[in-house]
Formats: sequence, C-alpha cells, structure tokens
Amino acid sequence: RITRPQNAFILYRKDIQSEIVKENPNVKLEQISKIVGEKWANASDETKNRYTILAELCNRVHRDIFPNYKFIPKSK
Repeated sequence: RITRPQNAFILYRKDIQSEIVKENPNVKLEQISKIVGEKWANASDETKNRYTILAELCNRVHRDIFPNYKFIPKSK
C-alpha cells in the first residue's frame, strides 16, 4: 500500500516528538498530540514556512516515485 506524502504538520511532529518525550518520559501519545498541536499553533511563520517547503519537496519526491498515485480514501 502506498502511503500519502507527509504534510508540514506531520514533518514538524516527527521532528519535535522525540524532544517532547525526552522532556516528559511518561507522556502518553494523546498528550504528545495535544502538545505538538499547541506548539504548531504558536510556531513562528518562519518555522511553518520551513516545514511547508519540506512538505512540498516530499510531495515532489513522492510524485517522482509514484507518478500514477491517486489518493482514494477508504469508505466507512
């Protein structure tokens, strides 16, 4: 199964999650999501732009590797 390319928030989360766990070793996944969401909401435009550019690069690479990929959501 081909996964979707990662967006800016997901890339940010991957980078910051280990830092959050290091600061709070017993933190639960749902708490991590809340913390990351708050940090993303308060992140500077420069930080958000950096991750947006990274996401665009990931999208380009994804398109090169999977040129015929089309996202089809699973029906519920």
